[in-house]
Amino acid sequence: MSALIFITVLGIIILYLGFAKNNAILSPVAIAGLLITLFLSYKDWGRGSKYFHDMIIIDNFSIAFNISMIIITILIFLFGINYYKRMELHVAEQYSLMIFALTGAFLMTSFSNLIMLFLGIEILSIPLYILAGGKKSSYRSNEASFKYFMLGSFATTFFLFGIALVYGASATFYLPEIKIYIAQFHGHLPPMLLMGLLFIIIGVAFKVAVAPFHFWSPDVYEGSPTLVTAFMATVVKTAGFAAFYRLLGMGLLPLPGPLEKTLWVMTGLSLLVGNLAALKQTNFKRLLAYSAIVHTGFMMLAMLSQHDSAASVLLYYTFVYSLATVPLFIIFIHMKRASNGLEELTIFRGLFKRKPWMVVFMTILLMSLAGIPLTAGFMAKYRVFVLSISSGYLAISIFAIVMAIIGVYYYFYVLREAFTESEVSNPIVVNKLNAALIIVCGVAVVLLGIFVVNVPI
Repeated sequence: MSALIFITVLGIIILYLGFAKNNAILSPVAIAGLLITLFLSYKDWGRGSKYFHDMIIIDNFSIAFNISMIIITILIFLFGINYYKRMELHVAEQYSLMIFALTGAFLMTSFSNLIMLFLGIEILSIPLYILAGGKKSSYRSNEASFKYFMLGSFATTFFLFGIALVYGASATFYLPEIKIYIAQFHGHLPPMLLMGLLFIIIGVAFKVAVAPFHFWSPDVYEGSPTLVTAFMATVVKTAGFAAFYRLLGMGLLPLPGPLEKTLWVMTGLSLLVGNLAALKQTNFKRLLAYSAIVHTGFMMLAMLSQHDSAASVLLYYTFVYSLATVPLFIIFIHMKRASNGLEELTIFRGLFKRKPWMVVFMTILLMSLAGIPLTAGFMAKYRVFVLSISSGYLAISIFAIVMAIIGVYYYFYVLREAFTESEVSNPIVVNKLNAALIIVCGVAVVLLGIFVVNVPI
């Protein structure tokens, strides 16, 4: 609980530091605060504390996901030192809003009450609606903010209506009590309860961009500032899946038949729709958006396997996915600057000739997302497939393997552009910090693929 309180205070401190008109101190203070939060989170490992009449449960599951999100946020803030150097106004607000969103993410990993889950989702989402429109002079950024706000609000109404229906049927907001109430019907739920659970799942599915609730994702990824997109693609997705897993594990498993079939259909759709849409993308941010939808399908596959080790596999998958995604956005922003603001895949042409070391690490990172052996991404997918096959889901596992093979094409299309000769040879300026981030993440992706970390949660 001390970590949650501290990070809330940290966001307020960063906000007031904006009055100092010294943007150079914002990132170091934010990173130092996150390191303290990391230490405070680690101190709670193994204690299993409960707060507010058991509405919040700080257990190893929540701590592990919180630590994962803190590490990724630190990487993003290190990237932000160079990214925000050209901005003079509202930098403190950008940092503080991301920290407030991270506070909501902490609540999403530790709830045991539907009201607390709602608060966590809203505390996470409202700063993101603002951050998506961070480029006030950009039409695309304004559109992304408005679209995200409107669709997010629409999803929230589904979620709240679902809570109301579930409460009306069970007379409780607490997940363990809801689970006991559901169990007495032996899979044959009353229509009101079934509809309420479905609406709740729809609300959470929107946050992790599960098909067919993914329509906001490509436009918001494309229009948002790149650093915000990186935050959405990694920290927000990790928080969403931690909340989704906790919701199912603490309140709904074993799933009633209609809900289980619905979630499996959503898993298959995410794999199929994400892949087919990614194959025809020419914008890099939209490509990663559809790629994220495909990875959502793999994470759903792990989550729905209902295995004891599913939480550990999901943690490993979300972390290595985030670890590969953040440096790809760092590489992208440097290529965008060298190409006068273009975001098409063609901006990577000639990169091997100009920055061969960057192509080497970009290859490693893309191989990890594609699931090529000797990378952490391969081991993440392998563990998901082993989990789902051992749980008896052979057909969907074979389908997911085929989708993973198809996904290799659009990742290597980016690499093909990097090795293609280009007539334009604008200089690519990469500072030492960003270069170090790319290298460290690339090396970590390889090491985590060789030495797989299995955290018991």
